[in-house]
Amino acid sequence: MSRTVRSGWATIAVVCTGALAAACVGTTGAQVQVTTTTTTPELTTTTPPDCAQMLPPEAQAAQMIWAVVESADQATEVLTEGTIGGIVLDGEQSSDVADEITEAVTDAPLRVAVAVEEEGGGVQPLANAVDGLPGAPTQAQGTPEEAATTMAEHASQVAELGVTVVLAPVADAGSGGGMGGRTYSKQAAEVTPFIDAVVPALDETELTPVVKHWPGIGRADQDPAGGTATVPSLDELRRVDLLPFQAAIDAGAPAILVANVEVPGLTGADEPASISSAAITGELRGAQGFEGLVIVDDLSQQAVTDITTQDQAAELAIGAGADVVIVSGSEAVADTTRRLTDAILSNRLDRGRVESAVRRVLQSKGITGQCFDEVSAYNAILRNNSTTTTLADGSDGSDGPTSTTRSGSSTTVEESDETVPEGTDRSDAISTGPPTTVARRSGSSGSSGSSGSSGSSRNSSSSGGSSSSSGSGNSSSSSGSSGSGSSGSSSGSG
Repeated sequence: MSRTVRSGWATIAVVCTGALAAACVGTTGAQVQVTTTTTTPELTTTTPPDCAQMLPPEAQAAQMIWAVVESADQATEVLTEGTIGGIVLDGEQSSDVADEITEAVTDAPLRVAVAVEEEGGGVQPLANAVDGLPGAPTQAQGTPEEAATTMAEHASQVAELGVTVVLAPVADAGSGGGMGGRTYSKQAAEVTPFIDAVVPALDETELTPVVKHWPGIGRADQDPAGGTATVPSLDELRRVDLLPFQAAIDAGAPAILVANVEVPGLTGADEPASISSAAITGELRGAQGFEGLVIVDDLSQQAVTDITTQDQAAELAIGAGADVVIVSGSEAVADTTRRLTDAILSNRLDRGRVESAVRRVLQSKGITGQCFDEVSAYNAILRNNSTTTTLADGSDGSDGPTSTTRSGSSTTVEESDETVPEGTDRSDAISTGPPTTVARRSGSSGSSGSSGSSGSSRNSSSSGGSSSSSGSGNSSSSSGSSGSGSSGSSSGSG
């Protein structure tokens, strides 16, 4: 038998064995074996939520959406409302582009990514505002080091305009898929040293470089902008086309653009790499070890819209492992915002997957840790939306019925007698205000809409505030029926 006496954190155990058991009841010290053990109370620490976790679902959704616009001022309203997290400037920009960018991003509740496809040569949207830039084929006539210097010097001029992301360099090899005149070489082995030199040179500037178009579309059977595009098999890509991208990853590329192409042996039928988990999570992140920002090319390209709508493709892309989706057209922006928000609230998109994506976006904008001011700014916007949405602190200020709660945040829908069409989710019938003014994708030559990563912390001059500052906004967010903008770009995919 044993008797245990507890005092504070000390435990004294009196142990009796064999013939001495009866003596335990007595007081003879020689007959008692005493052992003492000390236990330490368990200490638990709680890690405070970071910005990606603190933002309300609407803001999380917005950070994963970037819209193609013909000029920055077209996006002022949706940026101020916090509907999207970035823009891609498409087509020839005016000499006043710097002022247009400043006006567009100033009142955004969180830093804005401003991307442009400044490759050089025939793809130079900023030609009216900065010096000329030789295209990749011309750069390839010199050394990789010379190309790196040229690209970095040009990037400094671009950054002064308020741009935070450059959709370059092109790591494709070949002239297929709309790549004619845009690559360093038709041979991947000759492209690789240029990528290896240019990527770190650009990454040291104030711009975030986006390497494109993974997994390589230089040998695609057609431009994804014109319909279903197929590249060589995965085994062949690993042997040839993926080599420049691996060089980019090894060189520390912060962001990679995934193309809307099908890959035999990797993606399924009618499944472009941009919405394929096997491609993004399995091959790009898994096999190639890329840990940076993954952006998918313009979802208005026909290779996608022949299969599904932009907003549905956006949800599939995020679920597959992408961090940012690019959409074109005001209706598509509204539909995508609403769909991703609903997917977050209903847990169709895994919470960890969403937070991971948003965290990468924020980190690329130089935002880490907590962001109380940004949350307050978004809450102010949500209070003024026509659809009453629960705030990040759990309050909603409304007596209306509330949808499924997620992480202390839910959406309260105003009562309505409207009949929701059969087969339509209730959330898809919620109007959140007038359509936005984001233009559909232009048909201008020399530039096409692909996404960029968000700007780094060095780009605060081009943002809607720092992580400790907040913007304001009181406009209602956009809505609209599903629609896709056409690619319309003669240069092909972004």
